Amino acid sequence: MIKFITPTPLRLLKKCSQQYGCKVYGKLEIYNPTGSHKDRESEEILRYAERNNIQRLGIASTGNAAISLAAYAHINALKCYIFLPKTIAPERLAQIEAFNPTVSFSDSYNEAITECNEKSRNEGFLNCNPGARIEKIIGDSNIGTEIAKERWTHVVVPTNNGTLLAGIWKGLKKAHRSTTMIAAIAKQTKLAEGIAGFHRIEEPVLSNTIHESGGSIVEISDYEISKAAQLLASDGLIVEGAAAASIAALGHIKPKSKMCCMITGSGLKFPNSVKELLAKGPP
Repeated sequence: MIKFITPTPLRLLKKCSQQYGCKVYGKLEIYNPTGSHKDRESEEILRYAERNNIQRLGIASTGNAAISLAAYAHINALKCYIFLPKTIAPERLAQIEAFNPTVSFSDSYNEAITECNEKSRNEGFLNCNPGARIEKIIGDSNIGTEIAKERWTHVVVPTNNGTLLAGIWKGLKKAHRSTTMIAAIAKQTKLAEGIAGFHRIEEPVLSNTIHESGGSIVEISDYEISKAAQLLASDGLIVEGAAAASIAALGHIKPKSKMCCMITGSGLKFPNSVKELLAKGPP
């Protein structure tokens, strides 16, 4: 299997730093092959599939995980099954379908997860859902290893299932670094589809990460997400709503000296979503 992932940039965000009165750095996962951190998970899963001669993969997703796995499966000539909620945005669906997977639809993300779990058991393809493959957490742990070269007061992570949060913490611990982990969540959102709902599938590791790091869970609004996306644009970064969540969460944290925010996904893939995010005033 061809390795595509290289360490992503860590950039001082000057406008964000001015806004929050501390040094704010962005870990720019938008520079991965399909524009999100999900490529780290997909690449680790594909290594596992190659080692074990697995030819079929499946995942339930609201967007980026499906785009990434479908792309990696296509590149490596593997069969990919994608399970989606019917409410998925057309621009997300178009990118998934570009890689020619087999797509199924359910009424909700939770039902898509259940259908994927059941069909993987019955039909024998590799289940790549959150909570089903430790390779996903291992892939994300590389982010923790990369940022461990610096000392952080907080690391802020857009969070839904908890895979990314747990993975980064795993990498930091492996490098013997300790920091406060913040999970930025959006239970009710129209602008951050990737973290909508806070499903907490990666339990108990999600809660263990918060407890071990002395961290917290911060819930943010669409108004805050929109303003954060506009602030990131002033720093030269066009992001999707879920990626702006880490910056939005800073308004709920007492400013510290050095903050690392995960910028998880590019907005250039989703122009209609970006148009909403960057609209003037409250969404």
